[in-house]
Amino acid sequence: MIKSYYITKSLRDHLPFLILAFLLLGLLQTLLLTIVTTTDLFNFIRDFIKQLPEELQLFLGEEFIAQFSVNGAAAFGYNHPLVITFLAIVAITIPSKHIAGEIETGTLELIFSMPIKRFTITISLWIVSLLAIFFVIAGCWAGTFISTLIFPQADQLPFSKILLIGINLAVLMGCINVYTFLISAYSREGSKVALRAAGITLLFYFLNYIATIWSTVSFLKPFSIFNYYQPQKLMLGETNLGMNLISLSLLTLFLIIPTIYKINRRDIP
Repeated sequence: MIKSYYITKSLRDHLPFLILAFLLLGLLQTLLLTIVTTTDLFNFIRDFIKQLPEELQLFLGEEFIAQFSVNGAAAFGYNHPLVITFLAIVAITIPSKHIAGEIETGTLELIFSMPIKRFTITISLWIVSLLAIFFVIAGCWAGTFISTLIFPQADQLPFSKILLIGINLAVLMGCINVYTFLISAYSREGSKVALRAAGITLLFYFLNYIATIWSTVSFLKPFSIFNYYQPQKLMLGETNLGMNLISLSLLTLFLIIPTIYKINRRDIP
């Protein structure tokens, strides 16, 4: 009973931002598909790249051109910086606010004094995080689905793959959420936790980007969590979704165990 109330209350605290993210990201997906379905952007980009020097054509590659097709644009929509940013904010804000932030204000000490296990509180917050992440991703799904109804060119879009991309994205954000929980478990200032978690996320993001464009350091790609989320390749069937989900899930499990251990044994000043 307390658990369900705590989940509802925690979700309500973040509801305005979640609704905003739902609407904006859904609109973004519709906008991207509107552009590629109402213009001949794919052929224009392809013809333009053919005029470039051969070395630059090889650098850009077919994957870059594919982003301007209907399927490519749909997949890119789930890897757009705005999508990653909004979801990362959700994944980072919840644990930093409700663990370290409430330690800082003294609220968590009051919650821990209630007849409810700390494990239950931690898992409840994790459920809140997952529900919030999936709610925002559902906005993306809704935007894509609405586009398939409006634009005839998009009605052949494999929506089942869009669903799988969204699940892969949710597992990625779940991983970010858990290492934010871990940092929160050892901290008492929510703002510092958020900055540290955001810094780690940016480090992973740029590591994956640099390892992608610079072959000399390509061996570093497996060390970035973003290497296990490649929506364009998933759309083309060029990546192993199962291995991506397993890799991210194992890392999440590895991080959540010390998080729960620390929270259960931590003294709240």
